[in-house]
Amino acid sequence: MDMGKTKILIVGGSSGMGLALARRYLDEGATVIIAGRGEAKLSAAQEELSYSGSLEIAVVDISREDDVAALFQRIGRLDHIVSTAADIAGAYRLLPEIELSAAQRVVESKFYGPLLLAKHGAPKLSANGSLTFVSGIAAYRPAARGAVVAAVNA
Repeated sequence: MDMGKTKILIVGGSSGMGLALARRYLDEGATVIIAGRGEAKLSAAQEELSYSGSLEIAVVDISREDDVAALFQRIGRLDHIVSTAADIAGAYRLLPEIELSAAQRVVESKFYGPLLLAKHGAPKLSANGSLTFVSGIAAYRPAARGAVVAAVNA
């Protein structure tokens, strides 16, 4: 597939599915921007993926609307936006033990973050562009102690 003129933003692109997707699109000739909160993780992913294609990194916290708006101001026109981002640290606990802040981070990264990406990113998409938001298997097969993650994914 010739993706030479395609520009794709992958939020959560420094690890897991996002990193694999970035590698695939770079191999196909796309321009890829991987975004996330951790500059060190993004830089490591950039180094790992540097063998091919046009790759940029962008530090952004998708739970902050000003960060998301600034991201789209910087990167301009896009063809596709993908989010695999999930902040689930501390969320796999029995409900009596879970910190509200951990539950809030799950909601911010898996619900509000994609909402903000759509709000600010859709106007930057090409006519044939797409938004893809990955929920997760927890929506269908909740893990033990994963009620919060399952609820947000669903």
